[in-house]
Amino acid sequence: MMKSQILTNKKKGTTIQNLQVTKVVDGDTIKVLLNDKREFIRMDYVDAEESYSEYSKPVTDMGKAASEMAIKYFILPDGELAQVDLEFDTDDPVENCLEKYRDHQGRLIAYVKKNGENFNIKLIREGWSPYFIKYGNSRLYHQEMIAAEIEAQANNLGVWNPQVNRGKRKRNYNLLVPWWSLRASIVDNYRTYGIASGVLEVRLDFPKILAAARAEEYVTVFYDLQGGVSKWLDNGALIYDGTKDHRLKLWIPNTNTEEMKPLLQLLKNRYFGLGRGYVYITGQLHMYRDKPEIILSEINQLSDFPPTV
Repeated sequence: MMKSQILTNKKKGTTIQNLQVTKVVDGDTIKVLLNDKREFIRMDYVDAEESYSEYSKPVTDMGKAASEMAIKYFILPDGELAQVDLEFDTDDPVENCLEKYRDHQGRLIAYVKKNGENFNIKLIREGWSPYFIKYGNSRLYHQEMIAAEIEAQANNLGVWNPQVNRGKRKRNYNLLVPWWSLRASIVDNYRTYGIASGVLEVRLDFPKILAAARAEEYVTVFYDLQGGVSKWLDNGALIYDGTKDHRLKLWIPNTNTEEMKPLLQLLKNRYFGLGRGYVYITGQLHMYRDKPEIILSEINQLSDFPPTV
């Protein structure tokens, strides 16, 4: 078996080559052998429908078909599973990519290529997935993914075909796509202006957040409130952002008081659920039970714009 190679190219993302697929989980998730560990790979900028689900998204016939297609795609003629290349969305050092490109469940997020073909784009072009921009536009393949989605929509393929993608429990793309586009525009604004302003992001800058919390510094953080309150307590509420290992807590005290009602109402009406989700939060970082935390107690700690805009 060929050894894995790590390549960095300024025009492309950081790439890890020749990784052995060990399992096809579903239409947009596989497992590979990486550094002697079986890693889940969640394909970036796609979101195939579910073939099984532990969460709120419905299981659909399209999801089951996407899973069957992926299994056939990654199995070689001799019955063995293929080797693939992973490409991350930036050209950061590989150790940084392996740390920051992870989702809430700790899965690596990347483009997957077999024999040079970008499987993420294939999923969009053939209608197995929309171009999934809930967390921002692709840095490397935005135009290609837009073109692939247009081709699928023009040919009424997969999720865009109501005769194929039917059922009582299915995703409403007429509602989801505009919401994803709103979120993508906010992320693009952050990438253009927020990073230049020194704003920290939970997944990308967790080591800096941890250091700032230990020093009890005041910072501005780009935070995703889409999931709403994670835990209600008698004397307040907790909201989490980040992964299970790299998590920043937002603590809202005294939620049962009249003074806090406007803040809670703003969060509910503007940011939670199908709202904007993303917000710039300014406050003092500190450590609480070995985890970084910001106390949110005033509306003026929230902004839709980075500090210098």
